[in-house]
Amino acid sequence: MLPIPFEMEYGNGNGIGTSTNGNSIENGLGSSIENGHGKGNSNVNGNEKVNGAKVIKMKPMESEMLREQGHIMVDFIADYYKNLEDSPHDFPVLSQVQPGYLRDVLPDSAPDQPESLKELLDDVSKKIIPGITHWQSPSYFAYYASSTSVAGFLGEMLNAGLSVVGFTWLTSPAATELEVIVLDWLAKLLQLPNHFLSTGKGGGVIQGTGCEAVLVVVLAARDRILKKVGITSLPRLVVYASDQTHSSFRKACLIGGIHEENIRLLKTDSSTNYEMPPESLEEAISHDLAKGFIPFFICATVGTTSSAAVDPLVPLGEIGKSYGIWMHVDAAYAGNACICPEYRKFIDGIENADSFNINAHKWLFANQTCSPLWVKDRYSLIDALKTNPEYLEYKVSKRDAVVNYKDWQISLSRRFRSLKLWMVLRLYGSENLRNFIRDHVNLAKHFEDYVAQDPHFEVVTIRYFSLVCFRLVTVDGDEDKCNERNRELLAAVNSTGKIFISHTTLSGKFILRFAVGAPLTEEKHVTEAWQIIHKHASILIRNGNC
Repeated sequence: MLPIPFEMEYGNGNGIGTSTNGNSIENGLGSSIENGHGKGNSNVNGNEKVNGAKVIKMKPMESEMLREQGHIMVDFIADYYKNLEDSPHDFPVLSQVQPGYLRDVLPDSAPDQPESLKELLDDVSKKIIPGITHWQSPSYFAYYASSTSVAGFLGEMLNAGLSVVGFTWLTSPAATELEVIVLDWLAKLLQLPNHFLSTGKGGGVIQGTGCEAVLVVVLAARDRILKKVGITSLPRLVVYASDQTHSSFRKACLIGGIHEENIRLLKTDSSTNYEMPPESLEEAISHDLAKGFIPFFICATVGTTSSAAVDPLVPLGEIGKSYGIWMHVDAAYAGNACICPEYRKFIDGIENADSFNINAHKWLFANQTCSPLWVKDRYSLIDALKTNPEYLEYKVSKRDAVVNYKDWQISLSRRFRSLKLWMVLRLYGSENLRNFIRDHVNLAKHFEDYVAQDPHFEVVTIRYFSLVCFRLVTVDGDEDKCNERNRELLAAVNSTGKIFISHTTLSGKFILRFAVGAPLTEEKHVTEAWQIIHKHASILIRNGNC
């Protein structure tokens, strides 16, 4: 039997009730639905009769049922968050189930007849929750956070309720216009150059993820250069990034038809805190030009995935500008911190970038998924991605009269994501958002101080934001043994279920990552996390593994 993290009581209200083995299902509104069992030859169509009984046609979106069951669902989610804080022992941060566990506890096929919301939520408690890694736990310190908030949740709820599909201005004018306005707001908070605003030739668009953002700008840059050199030159196109750049960059290039051997990942090391070396970029470009290649894209990163390294945008941007190369800045994680004046310096040089993105769902509490992307020249993006089928045509007075976001992204359909970003900015205000980010950075410094004061540990990289990279130190210079014991420490800590941290490798060294970013995390959780790490490290040391 799987553990039950928590149980709830549900009212009977207007929810859908289930039958036992009878032939009718009560819908909670005083009517009866016959299931037609027995003869196998009945026909249900609209309000026709089955076995002599009138069938009530299903209404998937009935307002009173939504009100009743929506309250139940909000209570369920609120209780989940309360229990994450009050009963953490019932919620292992890293799920402890084994692969395939869910198939053993769910039926082989979907039900023929409706089940009750109570039954469904009971199954969520007993069968789904045990298989969740709790990203919103205050003791979640792995990868980078997927931040949530009440405002973000309410925005998602409103988005789901309105359920508009705003691929063109015509299909929901407010969805398009709010996105334009909110991304101008956020651009101003980040002090982005005016050419990224909608009032100029550029503008912003909310992509689903940073991976999508990188893909669309690679396609835009590719098409821009191919217009100059001809489509037959595609095999000679070359891109540049560091070996710390997110793996989605390579995927985006391959999707865009860039040959894998033309993806230059420049080596980084600890001497520059794993930043992309400008001199290496300049040398690689010069070498490729001499060989007849065509450099067309640079991907710089502010806050790399492994260690939150920051590529030097000023010299990289100057290099890109001098060669006419598109430079994109991927600031998915750390870009959010740049709404704070003291961290804005990390995107100095953004004026020479052609595009820039952050993930507001990582550290701006906008809930999954919300990845704002800004481009200097929106026409480069539109020309690469536009489609104009007759069934989507409508007349406007001029090209810039409206924005059609279908031409700024891969898919046609799009969600009303700007609602939740708008609600986050309005319900919290920029100063509260800045202070919350600062609190996370201070909590990371608190953890870093614990590490620095323990002679058995070392901080591996310079900490700029809320990520601490650390490890148990080497003994007698044996790096292989050091890597192995850090692996053992990671496994031991995560197996407790009390906290969850992740790892990376830097210069061949196995590194532990402690990333603060969950919205419920407080100092007591950081202190408890250190105590758990220290305890298991002490066991390894006593057993002679260190």
